[in-house]
Amino acid sequence: MASILMLPPELLAFLLSFLRGIDLSRVSLVCKRFKEAVDADWIWQQRCKREYGVESLNGWKSQSYRTFYTKILYHYGFIFGVWQADIEYYGGLVHVSVEDGLIVANQLVPACESNVQKPLQKKKLFSITLDDEDRVEIMCLKGHEGPHECIIQSTGVKRNSFRATCCEPHKHRHTAGEGQEFESWLEEELDNVNDDLHEHIRDILQTKFEITRPYETKCLYKKMVLPLTIQDVPIQPGLFKGTYAANGVEIVNVSYHGDKMRVTKVTGDPHIPACEITIEADLNSQMVLTKHQQETRAQLEDLDVDDVIGGDENPELQPFIIPAGVSDRGLYYFEESKNIEQCRARYAGTGQLAAHGFQNSSSSPGHLIIFDEELFGFLWLELRTLSVFSRVLYRFD
Repeated sequence: MASILMLPPELLAFLLSFLRGIDLSRVSLVCKRFKEAVDADWIWQQRCKREYGVESLNGWKSQSYRTFYTKILYHYGFIFGVWQADIEYYGGLVHVSVEDGLIVANQLVPACESNVQKPLQKKKLFSITLDDEDRVEIMCLKGHEGPHECIIQSTGVKRNSFRATCCEPHKHRHTAGEGQEFESWLEEELDNVNDDLHEHIRDILQTKFEITRPYETKCLYKKMVLPLTIQDVPIQPGLFKGTYAANGVEIVNVSYHGDKMRVTKVTGDPHIPACEITIEADLNSQMVLTKHQQETRAQLEDLDVDDVIGGDENPELQPFIIPAGVSDRGLYYFEESKNIEQCRARYAGTGQLAAHGFQNSSSSPGHLIIFDEELFGFLWLELRTLSVFSRVLYRFD
């Protein structure tokens, strides 16, 4: 009777290479022939590539794909991808990928100024690698005293969340006290400290520092699934950077739910926290306005939406102007690169407002304005401001 054990060693190894890594370890216990086949390192190279997208050990200290798979990828490969930091009010966007022989977690932070054209900045959180003796080395990369030990633990049943815990929290505290620690944090937050920083802005940042400080040494991260491209929508879903007055630039996620376009915060603030809806628009209420109808905020407020819905005759472009008395939060940065005197579409929508601590939340009327695939705005009628949102162009692969 024919048996799989009668196959040539190379063919047996080829067939076994299609098994998952965890199954390969079990198969190696069946018999000597299976163990010899599974010991071929190229099989584990295939598992590293197919299961985790790691094609080469260039830059890594380990020279064995099996060691790399069993000690690194099997235990920590699940953290590759995009995560949301579970930080009270503020949240956070984190990307975990391979960089120069390390698994590195980078927090992606928007620039503090209202220029949403600026790319996200990277702040390293932790790294995972193997040392010269193939021992796992997990290091916290935050704090004032350089890299130090850290623990990564899966907390979700489907590995959809994990916790990073610093083993030496004292290395995150400044030797000169909390006051100097705040000044150092402020310098990093703003790239450089402005002596003319408005007292109100400084107070907002002081609040952020005090709330987020405990999460420096222990933080939970939850898996994020970025939306796929879809057809027949005014703008493709995905991540955008948006302007929020004194709270600066925040990251939001655009998604679609039936006839609604929804904008949800990925990073937030004590008024509208991360994970909460900030803007929602009705795709059945596409408006077409003349320049005259946009000249003042009062004219926009007096519009009867039913009278300006375009129906089946919506033009590809329509005029756009910022009404008198409405503050522009960053659209002027696009004057040279885009035609901001026209928009592709305009919809009636609502924005969420709330007091500090997400208290007494309410919906405020406004207009969602689509300029192109990388830029949209929301005109808050009640607040008399235009928030601007620019697509995040960071590569997450």
